[in-house]
Amino acid sequence: MISCKLINKVLLSLFFCTVLFQVPARGQAIVYDILLAGRDVGELKISPAVGGSSNESFRVEGAISTLFYDVVYKGENQFERGVLKTSMSSQEVNGKLKERTKTYQTNDSYQVIFADAKSSTRKNPPLPSLINHTVTSLYYHEPINFRQVYSERFARMCPIRKVATSSYEVVMPDGKKATYHYTQGRCHEVESEIIGIGLVFKLRPDSLRR
Repeated sequence: MISCKLINKVLLSLFFCTVLFQVPARGQAIVYDILLAGRDVGELKISPAVGGSSNESFRVEGAISTLFYDVVYKGENQFERGVLKTSMSSQEVNGKLKERTKTYQTNDSYQVIFADAKSSTRKNPPLPSLINHTVTSLYYHEPINFRQVYSERFARMCPIRKVATSSYEVVMPDGKKATYHYTQGRCHEVESEIIGIGLVFKLRPDSLRR
């Protein structure tokens, strides 16, 4: 039998993997319930996109609460003319910074700063000269004809493929997978699974009527 401590570690890992959906350009945040084995353990808020179709800013913020962990995730993107200019991904566990990744476009390349509670490191990872899609942007746009998305947490490109009608699978650098399901261009559910434990991000119906 899987211990409660192991379940919570897996849940934490899945949460980081997935976060990191088509949202109205204006209005209030869209909310997704985070479910573990059908039990509500948190929520993810997707802020309305700011700007036009080519110059956009995205922001997501999520929180989960379990027996051993309280986790807060934040992600931000800024695009200009459809190209990623900056991104930030951060996670706090039990009120303390676990990790933060910042990405900046400089000339024809990207610089990345990895930080935790004790130190920070600047790197120039092998990335495309232009990044057009991120994991966060999957919450805002259905990835039709996408082949890769940028993981703001890992600072790596991740393959994405269509696995069914309006459903897409992303493989993270650590091998974890997440499947995004869309209806009429809007993401209504995300599924992740590891060692038999499923985590689901499910669109809260009443958030669309605000």
